Amino acid sequence: MDINENENKKGKDDIEFKIITLGNPGVGKTSIIQRYVSDDFNINQLSTLGISYSFKVMQVKERNLRFKLIDTGGQEKYRSLAVSYFRHVDVVLFVFDLNNKSSFDSVQYWIDLFNEHNNNKNIKAKYIIGNKNDLEQKVDQNLIDELTTRNDNIKYWSTSAKTKSQIDYLFSLIGFDLYEYLQKKENNKNEPNSNKSKTLSKNHGSKKKGFC
Repeated sequence: MDINENENKKGKDDIEFKIITLGNPGVGKTSIIQRYVSDDFNINQLSTLGISYSFKVMQVKERNLRFKLIDTGGQEKYRSLAVSYFRHVDVVLFVFDLNNKSSFDSVQYWIDLFNEHNNNKNIKAKYIIGNKNDLEQKVDQNLIDELTTRNDNIKYWSTSAKTKSQIDYLFSLIGFDLYEYLQKKENNKNEPNSNKSKTLSKNHGSKKKGFC
């Protein structure tokens, strides 16, 4: 898999995908995005108020994928605002703090909330992200496995925005998933035309035999 990350300016051939982060306040949603986009980490990072956006372009083989990263505030007063974005996103990251069991217990709430308002429209990939793997893990791995299994084997990934552990690799996986989606979409689009051409060719050959 060939992946390169370029400048954030949108090119005419860029294909934009919207990626939203959901989870309780303080789990590191903003820090994950900042670490990926600008390779920056602020230990005193304040919680997002409302909604904020960041952009980054990733080249996967011949494709330029432009990520629009939507950072949501986890506070209850901003949840109705976050919900308004659910129908239009392509990828969702459900983030919790591996050092905070309460934040993990809330992940199912965020999954249910998203599914209720999205109905899998436009969604290309879902991930559960256990952030802060540089700290002591207070969430049992068996519980994480049960959560992923209970939710259609949703993909799980462990990260640390502080140390940058697995951050770039996570987004590389997302880029590859989106590339695969585009490839399948193109193949499905071309398949009817291909079958039609084969049918026409077959019929044309039959007519020739009739005139012999």
